[in-house]
Amino acid sequence: MQPIPTLSDTTYHITGEIGSGGGGVVYKAWHTRLQKYVVLKELMSSTAKNTAMQRNEIEALKNVKSPYLPQVFDFLTEGERTFTVMEFIEGESLDKLLARGVIFTQAQVIGWYEQLISAIETIHKQNICHRDIKPANIMLTPEGDVCLIDFNAALVSGNDVQIISRSLGYASPEQYDIFERNRNAGISQKPENTNINMEPSYTAVDFTERHGNTMHLSVNNMQPQETNKESRVTNNRSMDYNYPLRIVSGSDEIDWKRSDIYSLGATMYHLLSGIRPPQRAVEVIPLSNTGKFGEGIVYIVEHSMRINPQERFASMSRLADAVRNIYKFDKKWRAKQAKKIAVAITLPVLLALIVFMVIRINASMNQEREERFYELIYNIGHAPEPQNFFYDAISLKMDRIDPYLAMSKRLFDEGDIESCIGFIEQNIGIISGFQSEPEAHESLGSIYNILGNCYYNQGDAVSYKKARDAFEIAVNFVRGNPAYYRDHAIALARTGDIAQAERTLERARQLDLESDSLDLLRGEIFYARHEYTDALESYMKVISLSGNDYLRYRAYHAADDIYKMLGEPGRSVDILSEALTRIPLNRVPEMKLRLANAYAMSGDYENTIILLEELVDSTTVNFQIMQNLVILLIQDETKQNRVEPLLERMSAAFPNDYRVPMYRAYYQEAVQRANPNEYRDYTLMKQFYDDAVLLYENNTRAGESDPEMQQLDLLIGQLYAGGWLE
Repeated sequence: MQPIPTLSDTTYHITGEIGSGGGGVVYKAWHTRLQKYVVLKELMSSTAKNTAMQRNEIEALKNVKSPYLPQVFDFLTEGERTFTVMEFIEGESLDKLLARGVIFTQAQVIGWYEQLISAIETIHKQNICHRDIKPANIMLTPEGDVCLIDFNAALVSGNDVQIISRSLGYASPEQYDIFERNRNAGISQKPENTNINMEPSYTAVDFTERHGNTMHLSVNNMQPQETNKESRVTNNRSMDYNYPLRIVSGSDEIDWKRSDIYSLGATMYHLLSGIRPPQRAVEVIPLSNTGKFGEGIVYIVEHSMRINPQERFASMSRLADAVRNIYKFDKKWRAKQAKKIAVAITLPVLLALIVFMVIRINASMNQEREERFYELIYNIGHAPEPQNFFYDAISLKMDRIDPYLAMSKRLFDEGDIESCIGFIEQNIGIISGFQSEPEAHESLGSIYNILGNCYYNQGDAVSYKKARDAFEIAVNFVRGNPAYYRDHAIALARTGDIAQAERTLERARQLDLESDSLDLLRGEIFYARHEYTDALESYMKVISLSGNDYLRYRAYHAADDIYKMLGEPGRSVDILSEALTRIPLNRVPEMKLRLANAYAMSGDYENTIILLEELVDSTTVNFQIMQNLVILLIQDETKQNRVEPLLERMSAAFPNDYRVPMYRAYYQEAVQRANPNEYRDYTLMKQFYDDAVLLYENNTRAGESDPEMQQLDLLIGQLYAGGWLE
């Protein structure tokens, strides 16, 4: 490993080396302006021409904006050294999931197909072709989306480098033909940018095994390889043709955009069927013969994998239209079947026509309902008011779990934990009814995992037990997701079941759980054993090394619990202040509330009030936050002028809560106490007290009592006794 370089540009702070190979050394770095981790790749360029070419590639890729592509940020020159700067991508490559035997649903694959088409269409519009699309170059992110990585073989318009990639089975037949022609003609095919001993670069698989399943966009020479490689012997050397190769002739014959369409289709073929396409296209078994799939997806994949490029979709935009309208292809198939039925039956011609029309109308109606249903699911996740879309979706398709998952994710992503718990618990009977449908199991597992995380975030003993039970159900429905085992093990540790937590930890490790998740789990087990020093060390390791915002949030959360339990709120203040810029945005309000609590425990009420006011102004209405702020403002005479507007907001949001007029009464008592005796008037306080008593009696159960109401009763009694009230 080379010494970690120090850059003169203070924007980047390199924290460690990720890997190295023939194409360059890859570093992980903290971007001080963006406040996020990025990847710096030092390029091994020996000539000004190569450097200029690489800069052209970077400049072209910097203009590419897509949620399903890593962002390329910059091109740095430090003396004779050059670096590319790109986005740090979380997740696991699809080839690793395939290797573990993970089976993807048709709905998943179609969703990823749309995302990848969007990404490739974006680069095609910039006259960039990827040329090496395959499962190893597709990351599945923690959010369930995909990201197309590794532009090692990418062709940027204007560069004259003839690089071609042959990833067996995914490369288009025209790519494969050029390899064969050049090999038979004895033309040299050496790996791009390698030296004479042809030593291979580190692969993306190498990186994921060393660095917790995290992969990054590589523009030049870090090419993911497949696990099942084929090698040929050339000049008594073993050459792996999964590398990008420099070709001296033939590659200009290829329509690279249609070649990308083939490679993407071959990748979808593998994800759907579980079968890697053979390297020769003529040997590919039709997708329709490998399993039971929708007619639409079969047509699109097989059309994309036509041997003749001119018979494929003409462009990514045409392919995008086909996938967006995938059910229309099914409609054509059903119409064709209806014609067969009409010909076969022996009823009169008129009856046959009627039957045909009924089938056609029903097919059209079903198609429209399906399209409307998916539109509603999208709106549940993205529209400003999701509730109506949810009700419309379940009215349209009562036998589908999708609306319940979409609504659960929406509430959890927005950080509305109480509403998320309420929604899932209210519908748990309906949701549980889907357990008899195998195709719904993955969604069931996701819902229970969301519920477990909601319980866990509440942070009390009862909630931890509920979280443990929910996570256990999640892993029973989705057995191949190591993150679910991680969450289950953490909840087991929090509930004191250390032995079971360690067994679950081992199961997660067998499923290749990322190193930062393992550190978080170890911290939880130390925590459960009351070994707080070791627990904090594990949490700090996650905080300093993990690139996963959510894992860092969990580590900050647990470290704060320990510091407060040990009576060190000042240290909680330090780590929570740092956490605000390094955790998911939907967790920031909760962390601000924790920080406000740490300030209060430290006696710093000024900063406590500042944070609570920020939360009141920026988050959804929350009675607890407003209540804490009212109490602090009432106690601070210099800030009492801010109490009345806040109480007005509380009264509008919670008109039937007795605590609002109760605090109004307390506020009036504080105001009158500050006046000279001759100017005091407790009439308004008494009115608010009477309102509070009425609501209290009407909205509390028998046997319930509130110490603050009891204290207010005593105050009113003292005012009567002192002659202030009649």
